[in-house]
Amino acid sequence: MSHGVVPDRLAEGARAGIGPLARALAAMGISANAVTIAGGVLSVIGAGFLAAGMPLPALIVLLIGTLADTLDGQLAKASGGGTRLGAFLDSTVDRVADGALFVGAAVAGANLGQMLLLWSSLIALVASFLVPYVRAKAESLGVSASVGPAPREARIVIFLIGLASWAVFDLVVLFVAAVLALALLSTITFVLRVVHVGRQLSTKER
Repeated sequence: MSHGVVPDRLAEGARAGIGPLARALAAMGISANAVTIAGGVLSVIGAGFLAAGMPLPALIVLLIGTLADTLDGQLAKASGGGTRLGAFLDSTVDRVADGALFVGAAVAGANLGQMLLLWSSLIALVASFLVPYVRAKAESLGVSASVGPAPREARIVIFLIGLASWAVFDLVVLFVAAVLALALLSTITFVLRVVHVGRQLSTKER
């Protein structure tokens, strides 16, 4: 699976690195579904800090939430494999977390008088829902749609790098740039996926 602008080796290395933690949690009887829900709750809390103009607490909480989001899949494997309920929860919580992040960024933009951040966040919000929708619909029709520079992992990495620039170096302009980049990359990914799916379906129907 492509990870977009995130190097595949880096993404796979991160997953491998948390393998021991996943196996330890599985041995303790902690379920992947519990970790999924915890990650979603943390993402919403982090988005609340972001909306309140508190980038450092937001960054800390969101980093933990992102770890949980990555950990749940590894934990499911360590526990003997995922379930349909787990897949449903994971997908649903991902949409809640994505929505919370960009709503938090939009509110922060409004409070700071950063209209570019506000509108970029709203565009990224819509695009972040359309990108996985196209993939899910395509797969239900028997074709693939895993193309484009901004799948979810890439969007989260870019968002957190921008937030870290604001939280650690007080460079809110870099956070605005990161969200603007997300709006553009997510829109491009959406368009590429629609075109990719359209071509596959047209070929099948000939």
